[in-house]
Amino acid sequence: MRKLGFLALFIGSLALAGWALAEGKMVTQKYEVVCLKCMAHNASMGKDGGHGAGHAACAMKCSVNGTDLGVMDSKGNLYSVVNPDFTNARDAIKDKAGQTVELTGTIIKTKGINYLQLAGSTEKDGMGMQKGDGDKD
Repeated sequence: MRKLGFLALFIGSLALAGWALAEGKMVTQKYEVVCLKCMAHNASMGKDGGHGAGHAACAMKCSVNGTDLGVMDSKGNLYSVVNPDFTNARDAIKDKAGQTVELTGTIIKTKGINYLQLAGSTEKDGMGMQKGDGDKD
């Protein structure tokens, strides 16, 4: 029984170490561009809404009205998107509200807020977004 406990502790430690090492490294993954106001409003009412295909038109309307946007990964984690110099990167995603996009950047977690610091690259559009992502051409 003691060996089983040690093994469980060891496996848990490895999982935690893998998570800690992944944070701060460059990642490329898919995110849904969401309206943070809608996400907060739904959460305050105890609902799991403000995202998904049924909310895409509302997200675009919010984007046009200048509402703060963020991105949500497949696990439901929300990120504020920033440029390499930590300025707001809303302009990089504003035309993609309600859509799924593939972004490259560094995940930064601090004091309960998740950030995705977009990567600048000649292969990307300069904001970490693959050219053509979310386009319906």
